[in-house]
Amino acid sequence: MKLNEIRTFIAVADAQSVQDAGNRLGLTQSAVSRLIQRLEAELGVTLFDRQTKPLALTRDGEVALAHARRILAATSDFADAFAGSAEPQGLLRLGVAHVLNLLAAGRPLDDLRAGFPGLTVRLLSDWSNALIEQVRAGALDGALVLLTEGQTPPEDLPAREIGREPVSIIAAAADCGQQSLAAMNARGWVLQPNGCRYRSALQTALAPLGLQPNVTVEAYDQSLLVSLVARGVGFGLAPLRLIAPAAGMVGGGMAAVRPVALPDFRLSVTVWLVRARVTGRIGPVFDRLEESLLRHLDACAPALYSAAE
Repeated sequence: MKLNEIRTFIAVADAQSVQDAGNRLGLTQSAVSRLIQRLEAELGVTLFDRQTKPLALTRDGEVALAHARRILAATSDFADAFAGSAEPQGLLRLGVAHVLNLLAAGRPLDDLRAGFPGLTVRLLSDWSNALIEQVRAGALDGALVLLTEGQTPPEDLPAREIGREPVSIIAAAADCGQQSLAAMNARGWVLQPNGCRYRSALQTALAPLGLQPNVTVEAYDQSLLVSLVARGVGFGLAPLRLIAPAAGMVGGGMAAVRPVALPDFRLSVTVWLVRARVTGRIGPVFDRLEESLLRHLDACAPALYSAAE
């Protein structure tokens, strides 16, 4: 069965006349009759009582008309969803690297909800490499990921660099005096589990000293890690601007944790917003997210740098 048959059937039912329906549709009376007969043959029912004037629906015709209207309405909705002015809506599947959870779920998420009220955002947290593979496989529409210096997302995926961030050793305000990497390691670290790029960099920095990272607490939750650092449980690793949301949840905010200058340790990471190869009508959502992330990180900078002085 074809849409023109369904559309013609509705027109005849509304006009109660084959001739009037043909005039509305720009078809001859015989063309309208053929379309109705073809639909009746496909359904195996008689849609109209042709002995009445005006033309009346049979009981089967009344049932068919209700379904036909729903089909035509659904077809119209389907076309509207891809109209140039259509607002992105539906499900946005967004991956977020563990350390970026609070950043993405803060003001950027609020901006998306305000700009696209018909959008449902599903956030998935994982390591960056795993998220990139899920975007490539079509399981995610996009992902906010962290890559170390010199790394870039795969060339087959559209990506935008959001910011380049130095990673600092952080400590409670009382512990931020000059210390050696070996002394810090003896005290202990609060870090994310294996797979974290910061932890791998620390392991590389400790290797010449014949040491392995002395991890006292590990957790994925960045706000928990920052709170443990602020309490003096151990030293941590984090980009200052990216931990701003987590530090804001700790008493004293950024004043509760301070960066520790250490010549033996150098690391920077880059935040990338990676999109699926085809985003379709959801593309403007990523444009809005990109703008919001850039704006939010820029707003964080003055307060964080003043706190670190």
